[in-house]
Amino acid sequence: MKALPKESDATERGRSSVEEKLITAACTLLAKSGPNAVSNRDIAKLAGVNHGQIHHYFGSKHGLLKAAMSRVSQMHWDYTQENGYIPLKGLEQGHIYALAVVRCAIDGELELATQHVTDNISVPRSVLKNRIKSQDPSLTQLDAQCAMAVPVAIEMGWAVLEPYIFNALDIKEEDVPKVREHVAATLTAILGGTNFADDTSP
Repeated sequence: MKALPKESDATERGRSSVEEKLITAACTLLAKSGPNAVSNRDIAKLAGVNHGQIHHYFGSKHGLLKAAMSRVSQMHWDYTQENGYIPLKGLEQGHIYALAVVRCAIDGELELATQHVTDNISVPRSVLKNRIKSQDPSLTQLDAQCAMAVPVAIEMGWAVLEPYIFNALDIKEEDVPKVREHVAATLTAILGGTNFADDTSP
């Protein structure tokens, strides 16, 4: 007869399942509404669990939102590690990351918005490091930071405003890929004509 799983094993699996449901729900709602508009009950309802589980597993809503930002940041980092960094590329896959970052920043939650820095998986900082290594030695770190600020601002803004841009400019659906490619090429040119795909390690 097959042995029954130990109670501790079953408990651990249950904990993992609840945590995963809560983190997934928090990621979705962060990107949709931002941290200030999201309540524990909203997250718990989407996750299909009791809202008291948030305090039980994460200590507070903030603790859960930090875990959620770590999750979306890791997804974005992993995608970049696998595919290299090219402006706008990956936003289709990592759209939830960019939206979550922007909404946290708008709500004044800079700690959440920059969780990728805390976790040492910051794509912008890694790209900046590569730019400094590859640029003209006569240029300073500030020169590299100024050059990076423009594409980062456009990329984050694009994540939120893309539907508005396409509508306002009457861009047809079949032309969307071409527009994205053009914007990406422009941002790459600002970065110095390279996509920094060779090294995005911290």
